[in-house]
Amino acid sequence: MSRWSPFGSGSTADHGREPDDIDVEREAIERDRDLAWELFEVKPTHPKVPKLAQSVLVREPTFTGMIILTALHRQACGEIDEARRLLQDLLGRQDRQFLSALRLLRDLEYGERNFAEALRLSETVLREDPEAEWVDEMIYGTALVYTGDPEAGWRRIDDAVERCARADPERYANALAQRAARLLSTGAPPLRFLPAAEEAIAANPSESTLSTVLAYAYVFDYRAEEAETLLRRVLREDPTDTIAQGGMTIVRGFLDPIERGDATMDDFRAGGAGEMYWRMLQGQLFDIGLDDALAALDRVLPRALVRVLRGGLRSKAAQQSQGERTLLTWRDGQDPGTGAAWGFEEPFRLLSSREVDALDQAIEQDRDAWPQWDPENEYYTLIATDDAGAYFFEGFAGRLYRRCAGEDDREVAPSLADWVWDRVVAFGGAERRPGRA
Repeated sequence: MSRWSPFGSGSTADHGREPDDIDVEREAIERDRDLAWELFEVKPTHPKVPKLAQSVLVREPTFTGMIILTALHRQACGEIDEARRLLQDLLGRQDRQFLSALRLLRDLEYGERNFAEALRLSETVLREDPEAEWVDEMIYGTALVYTGDPEAGWRRIDDAVERCARADPERYANALAQRAARLLSTGAPPLRFLPAAEEAIAANPSESTLSTVLAYAYVFDYRAEEAETLLRRVLREDPTDTIAQGGMTIVRGFLDPIERGDATMDDFRAGGAGEMYWRMLQGQLFDIGLDDALAALDRVLPRALVRVLRGGLRSKAAQQSQGERTLLTWRDGQDPGTGAAWGFEEPFRLLSSREVDALDQAIEQDRDAWPQWDPENEYYTLIATDDAGAYFFEGFAGRLYRRCAGEDDREVAPSLADWVWDRVVAFGGAERRPGRA
């Protein structure tokens, strides 16, 4: 946090006093100011921080940096509304702290996921500060993504990197790393993230987290050997990195059967394996996997839906079923005829493990009766039904589809986890997926 000179011109505190007295008091005020900042840096929630700040302000009202310090303290204590009020009041003064207060309020609103307000404040920073830095432009681009214009936002993040290269070359490696991290956190497609991560790692090979994620991006692009090289380097530096360990298991899952001659990379590409593993990584990084989604759904389920959902299976029983194991341990299906409880335009209800196994067996035994299914040449896991001949199933790349005889398949959601998160949001729960407000 920058600290401003303690006294503005025109202070009325000096009239009628000797210069030596004034100097002594200035030193005392400066000492208390510095002590307040030092105490905040050691322990942001310390109760003496606002007391010292107020003491400084009473003696010298132009020392409005103490308002910023108090706002930061309130934010650290979780008193967001009070921190916001202090910063807004300071903005109204239009003094030398204006831009600092503006940036802090922007960052506060961003942290609270008030992205529309963060975008407005970001625009104001760029408009009001002729010397705005590349970081300001990068934050603006990120807010654009979250407010519904991802392509424009990602372009502004790219522009921020170019701006850094011109105006602040010493921090260029940092800008490259920030771009890659922001692309990842805002849900950029892996092929957009991939070249950004390559540039960041070329500038700073010690970026182990980005190296691990880049390896998954290589897996998405079916470049398993390059992924393995990266992951081996990460694991040499930190053998306990669980995400890198998981990535290595995935990579060997590609390479081992290829090396044995049991499969080709085209076989993996035909099943959408790269997309599925990228989604798995996002689930780990952001806690948005299917188990996370179902836990969030439990907190917002309407009572009408709770009444018609069955209890979950034990883990061992779920593993013996052909159904989706995580889903079945959460709830073993739903009462027939109750699909409307989800609130869809077209009612669908979850299938039980017994129903899934019975349907799978029926399809295997009488292929002519189920011509829309091809168990020998396609992967699918049955999930739900409308009780009128249509089904939801996990298919290519783990995406969720709707299938009905005589109709074209329709993609319902990018994954079963996404379908559950959509329900969480529809029922009033928090949106946690990257890049979504």
